[in-house]
Amino acid sequence: MKGGSQMATEYEILNSAPGYCTSVADLAEWSQNFGTPTPFALFLDIIGWSEENMGEPMFSGSISEKFGYLEISKLAAALSEYANCPIDVGGWVETLMNADIN
Repeated sequence: MKGGSQMATEYEILNSAPGYCTSVADLAEWSQNFGTPTPFALFLDIIGWSEENMGEPMFSGSISEKFGYLEISKLAAALSEYANCPIDVGGWVETLMNADIN
């Protein structure tokens, strides 16, 4: 984050992800190549971020129809990081999502 009250950009946050959430950052960045719903949107639904912050899930439909093996592999790696360190990863996700709306 930059000095003063200026918020870090989404790009800066993604490219400076701490070691405990590099797969989450990778999934978020990879998902920028998708239409909605993205693999990262599904991640946000699974960890409860969507319901807590938007009041509803962002993903609907069949996972196997929307994503291939690579996307599912990236999702699995991100979920593994979340399972290992949910509070820290959740905080980083919150920072990323706040940058996305500012």
